[in-house]
Amino acid sequence: MRTAISLTAAAFGLAIFNISAATRYVWQDNPSPAPPYTNWTSAAHAIQDAVDAALAGDEIVVTNGTYVTGGRAVYGTMTNRVAVDKPLALQSVNGPEFTIIQGYQVPVTTNGDGAIRCVYLTNGASLSGFTLTNGATRGFFGDTMGEQSGGGFWCESTNAAISNCVVAGNSASCWGGGAKGGSMYNSTLTGNSAKGYYSGGGGGVYAAVLDNCTLSNNATTWLGGGASYSTLNNCILTGNSADAGGGVSSSTLNNCMLTRNLAGDRQGGGYGGGAYGSTLKDCSLIGNFSTGNGGGAAASVLNSCMLSGNAAYNGGGVGADFGGNPSSLNNCTLTDNLAAFAGGGAVSSSLTNCILTGNQVTGIQGGDGGYGGGASYSTLNNCTLTRNTGSLGGGGFDSTFHNCRLAGNSAAYGGGGAFAGKLCNCTLISNMAMGTNSWEGGGGALNSIMGNCIVYFNHAGQGANHFESRLNESRLNYCCTTPMPTNGVGNTTNEPLFVDYAGGNLRLQSNSPCINAGLNADVSSTIDLDGNPRIVSGTVDIGAYEFQGPGSVISYAWLQQYGLPIDGSADATDPDADGHTTWQEWRCLTDPTNALSGLRLLSASPVGINVTVSWQSVARVNYFLERATNLSPTPLFTPLATGIPGHPGTTTYTDPSALGGGPFFYRVGVEP
Repeated sequence: MRTAISLTAAAFGLAIFNISAATRYVWQDNPSPAPPYTNWTSAAHAIQDAVDAALAGDEIVVTNGTYVTGGRAVYGTMTNRVAVDKPLALQSVNGPEFTIIQGYQVPVTTNGDGAIRCVYLTNGASLSGFTLTNGATRGFFGDTMGEQSGGGFWCESTNAAISNCVVAGNSASCWGGGAKGGSMYNSTLTGNSAKGYYSGGGGGVYAAVLDNCTLSNNATTWLGGGASYSTLNNCILTGNSADAGGGVSSSTLNNCMLTRNLAGDRQGGGYGGGAYGSTLKDCSLIGNFSTGNGGGAAASVLNSCMLSGNAAYNGGGVGADFGGNPSSLNNCTLTDNLAAFAGGGAVSSSLTNCILTGNQVTGIQGGDGGYGGGASYSTLNNCTLTRNTGSLGGGGFDSTFHNCRLAGNSAAYGGGGAFAGKLCNCTLISNMAMGTNSWEGGGGALNSIMGNCIVYFNHAGQGANHFESRLNESRLNYCCTTPMPTNGVGNTTNEPLFVDYAGGNLRLQSNSPCINAGLNADVSSTIDLDGNPRIVSGTVDIGAYEFQGPGSVISYAWLQQYGLPIDGSADATDPDADGHTTWQEWRCLTDPTNALSGLRLLSASPVGINVTVSWQSVARVNYFLERATNLSPTPLFTPLATGIPGHPGTTTYTDPSALGGGPFFYRVGVEP
């Protein structure tokens, strides 16, 4: 039998502890119920009767039946079929298939005065082995949380546990059609709805923690068809729908599966078929759909996730929300996603260490759209894009790419690899553009700005690697491509010498002309596509991969141009005996085999009250000029001018501040 003991302490008042918890029984067909319901012979008819008779820590065991009587209000006038207002355990005998707690839904309106929620749980209470169904809440009157949320069950916090339960066919007028609060384990929420028109959400559940649960065919007219403001671990979400976040909204998910969820609002917008405004890790988003942005997810953070077969108007895989808040993806794979207008894989997003393959953007009726098969209006770092297709920009459209590999992408009109983008330290090969009109082409890229990129072995009706016309705005700097670009500097047409082009290994051979041939100013990451250091020998390599072996610190393409070794043996020597080492000649872009080619001051001549300084120079180099008033052992040279563009042969600068009669001494140098 149960006994109790009371303890009194001066500062803490009275505390009562249930030393020997009792078990109480519920059997709705018992012919002779009698308090305190401590055996099957005297079992209660209604669950609420047993709860009222129990003390904290007791267990209540319920046998088969559909329990539709009893009730107790906790907040306002919102009645609960069962109100567990003390920390006790409520357990069925044979599980949810045979033990049902049924609420009440108002005819026509479903939610409203007179509706009955299934279960209320206080902190420390638990519920196991029940089906909760037909519950509802008050309508537009009463407290939003206490009376308009949680149609199936309502928990004070996540310190109330629900396990092995089925929550089905419940409704709320605001938050949590199936449930509000609590920690759920090995349970199912299906066919629940939250009907808030301009607020609310969580068709299945709101503000809960779920482990190993399934959420299916729940719906809301606002946020999070399956769940909202919740944490989900090892859960499955399928067939849920909402205006934003068909599967989930504003939630955290770990190792979850989201499939066939839908986002679409009353005006046809829709954001995040699978997830909206959420953080996901190790999750799979497959076959979700949005009528607006982000078939898989919108305005979310995804880490190590798979997104496949999702579809949307913009951003088949991922997209932004109506305020432009982007999605951020790290170490994710996006494959075979589809968009109608822009971004088959991603739109308005940031992607790092991701793989985008087989994504497609179709263009809408009338020919508009089709922008960026892989990504559109996005920033991509250390990513690989293959077999993506679109009308303009098979790999990407109007996007920024750093340390990326674009291979085997195709565009119907222009920019097989990229269109109207900015690319740094990327490798573009085997892309195709099928357009042949005067403004179409560019198998590798069209209307793009590229730095430190390999653009080779691409295909197009015009401009296999890069297409230049009166409408083309492409500019290539320090790139490996062919033919030599009209716009840009520091480019080479030599083949890049991949380790195994046919086998898809696009790392550089040890004698590649791309080694040390880039521009450090265009580097935006400390690692390459492999995760290795981005700059190894002082100067960045061209392409997505940095060569990690020893060798010269000078551009291999430049050394090869003059027949000099690339093993570093010539770096500190002076082949033409002009007083400048090979490394110095490379920095100045002068000829290391010609003693007449070098950086030299030629003259400093007074012209009126000014001094004109001239030096031997080359194009594509920026110079700085300094001045001193003496040649003591430590003369004080001060900057006179910087960023002076070099000209072929000779560059001249007029010093307008040489006042006082001098003397003046000048020196010139090359800027980094």
